[in-house]
Amino acid sequence: MKAMLYLFDKEAPVAILDEVQLVTLNDNHKASPLQLNFKTAKFNAGKIMTEMHRHEKMQIRLEDGRSADVLLQHSSLDMQGNSVGVLRVLGAFAEVAPA
Repeated sequence: MKAMLYLFDKEAPVAILDEVQLVTLNDNHKASPLQLNFKTAKFNAGKIMTEMHRHEKMQIRLEDGRSADVLLQHSSLDMQGNSVGVLRVLGAFAEVAPA
């Protein structure tokens, strides 16, 4: 599944995520039981360095129409030069209204 990551004050996506996996954590993580693992070749889609905004709430929009607030929990590079990481989902997913 693909997704786009947005800062709250920007209309254009700051990251385009090629592969996203939704993971539900066990009972020890009651406040934020969902996380998204991602892999992408274009983590910085524009001129904004997404890593510098890791402590700010961002919004993710999945290709199936769901969206949620997230925090960048971890990011790194794999052996092929792709960005990989973890986004912590804050709250629940919401359906995006059609435009």
